[in-house]
Amino acid sequence: MSLLAELFGGGEQSTRDRLEELQGIADDTLQDRLPDDPTRLSVEEYGVTGAAVVNEGPDGEPVVVPIVRFSLPESREGLDREAAWSVVPETLRVLHATFDSEVFVRHYDVQFAYDGDELFEAREVDRIAVTPDTVDRLTTETGFDESALREHVEREDDIDDEIAPVAWRDAVDYGESNSAVVVTGAAVGASAAACGGASAAGGACGAAGGM
Repeated sequence: MSLLAELFGGGEQSTRDRLEELQGIADDTLQDRLPDDPTRLSVEEYGVTGAAVVNEGPDGEPVVVPIVRFSLPESREGLDREAAWSVVPETLRVLHATFDSEVFVRHYDVQFAYDGDELFEAREVDRIAVTPDTVDRLTTETGFDESALREHVEREDDIDDEIAPVAWRDAVDYGESNSAVVVTGAAVGASAAACGGASAAGGACGAAGGM
C-alpha cells in the first residue's frame, strides 16, 4: 500500500487517524504544560496544528514533522525573540514525548505567526526547527537547558531553510509540496474551522504547515 493510500484509509487504523490521535494528545498536554499566557510571551492562541508527512521510509513508514504554532499579537518586526525562545523547550519536550516513540520524526517545527492572525490564517510565519536527537539532549542531558538549546540550534543552523536545525526563518508551507501531506485533526478546537473544512474533507490543511 502506498503512503498516500495508508494516510487516507486502509488497515484497522490508518496513518491519518493515528497522527490525528497523536496530535490531540500532544495538544492537550501542551495546553496543560504552558500557562494561558506563557512566561514573558504574549500569545493570542497556540496549539499543535498538524503533522506533516514529508517522506516515506524504506519500510513504508511515514516520515513526520509535528508542528506547533503560536499566534502572537506583535508584528514580526516587534517580536522579542528572547521571549519567543522561552516557550520552545517545553513545547519540544511535549512533542518529543508524544511522537518520537510512535512515528519516525524528521524534526519538530515550532512556528510563530504575527499580528494576531488565527492559527490557520497567518500571513507571516517564522519557525524554529529542531531534530529529535537535540530534543533527546534537552530531556536527558544535565546542563542542556534553554540557553544551551538556543546556542546549539543557532550554531548548527547552516542557512538551509529546509533542513533542521533552523534557528529562525520563514516557515515551510508543507501543504504546497507535491511530496508532503499535512494531517490536521480537531485538536486545536475552533481554530480548525479556519481550515475551511479541510479536516472533514480528508484531514489535510496546507496553511497549518507554514506560509
